[in-house]
Amino acid sequence: MSRRSYSKHMPDFRLITYYSESGRSLVHDMNPWTKAALLGVVIMLATVLTSVYTLCAMFALTIVFYLAGRLPFRVLLGWYTLPMLFVVTLAVMFVFSEPGEDLFRVGIGSTSVGITDGGVLLLLKLILRALAVVTLSLAVVMTTKYQQIAYMAHRTMPGPLATVFLLSYRFLFVTTDEVTDILDAMHARNGNMLKGFSRQTRLFAGIFGLGFVHAFERAERISKAMESRGFTGELPVAQSVGRPSAAGYALVAASLIMVAVAAYSRYIEEFMFGW
Repeated sequence: MSRRSYSKHMPDFRLITYYSESGRSLVHDMNPWTKAALLGVVIMLATVLTSVYTLCAMFALTIVFYLAGRLPFRVLLGWYTLPMLFVVTLAVMFVFSEPGEDLFRVGIGSTSVGITDGGVLLLLKLILRALAVVTLSLAVVMTTKYQQIAYMAHRTMPGPLATVFLLSYRFLFVTTDEVTDILDAMHARNGNMLKGFSRQTRLFAGIFGLGFVHAFERAERISKAMESRGFTGELPVAQSVGRPSAAGYALVAASLIMVAVAAYSRYIEEFMFGW
């Protein structure tokens, strides 16, 4: 399977589809409803848990789940770049404003700016939350076939919303293909991306802007081609998804109990999980 994505830091949706359709593992064989429920549990735990130790444990469990699906770990490390950049960009100011013991402080005129241990710890917690959710999300998508996702979308969403969701997923392929084609064309013409910060920013803005314009034009052509072939606005579902097994129900129930205990420990009575 050759990778289509130009950068190792950008998710390759064709590689994701390859593993979801062709992979073989215990996670692939797990009921999709169970995997979706576990993803919801991890999102709730990422919201409720505040102890860095429990967050590390949750992140480690998501890594184990990902590896149990026989998915490429080195590719995952490259894909961590975008969520890491997003979290650090949003939370970098908390490193300087969060109360705590100073780790580094510098005077600027009549004021001073410093990094506290509380700010670093908060940034670490946000990174762990984001990476745990991203890891399990990728594991679920890369081990669940598209037809199963389509069936689940139609069962959990109104028909028009499910169609929009599935077409939006397909549009991601078109967008990444167009951006990659533009980058290939630029390098084929000896385009150099190692420029000054200002010129490089304008270059990337032009690349992604042009890529989205081409993607919208291509999506419009695809839409007209689908309509000419009788597309009525509803995507057919060719495969159904059965109910979870008894073990799946037990796993989800145990996970929900953990969420309830963690929420009780945080909001009502602090007695466990290192509050």
